[in-house]
Amino acid sequence: MRRKNQSNNSFQLIYDLWLALATLLILSLTTSLLLLLLDPLFNDNPSDSISQPSGLALILSLIGSLLFSYSLLVLLTREYFQQHFKNKLNTSLSWLLFSVVSGFVVALIIHQIIQLYPPQPGEANSFDIIYRDGFFAQVLLMLGTVVIAPFFEEYLFRGMIFDSIRNRFGTFVAIYLSAVVFMGFHLIEYYDYWLGLMAILGLGILLAIIRQRSDSLLNPILCHASYNLSILLLV
Repeated sequence: MRRKNQSNNSFQLIYDLWLALATLLILSLTTSLLLLLLDPLFNDNPSDSISQPSGLALILSLIGSLLFSYSLLVLLTREYFQQHFKNKLNTSLSWLLFSVVSGFVVALIIHQIIQLYPPQPGEANSFDIIYRDGFFAQVLLMLGTVVIAPFFEEYLFRGMIFDSIRNRFGTFVAIYLSAVVFMGFHLIEYYDYWLGLMAILGLGILLAIIRQRSDSLLNPILCHASYNLSILLLV
């Protein structure tokens, strides 16, 4: 019976990791396709769209791809959503405050370290492109990074993947391995900036610890949202 349970847990972990990879590929493909369609509508200089896309088109593409890819993930895992995720959207006032404050504190620490070790100068990143494109683009950026991304990413990483790893290997491995997978999702964004990857790894570990200690998925969502909001405001 124990061997059968281990086999089932291993299969579930492999399946969830495969779903995570498929979500990343769909997210990337959908973003590219939407940007290809939307950029000509918003870019004042279409000849320069390859090197410098419109910030508004970029954030609309990112939000659209987030909603599509993660909604598809939730649809494919609706049993987990109904039986596990929804039941973990609970918190206490103390955990709520701790989650929000810890997200801000970690963002402040990361911000200070980045001032000491800034990324190498080069092409503008996605954040810079969006932020420079005006108020509406900035509002959409807030919506995408503070509301949509934390909810869906916590569903995947501190929900499905964390639970699958914990069921197979235990809590200690689940905390650190789920953070590594979380960091891997952000390789494209930070592949040339080691500090950015380390910040994502550290954030992933913190979120997994909060998930485990509070036995809640709402708390890591709040911490993640607080971190992203603080990073935006600190720029």
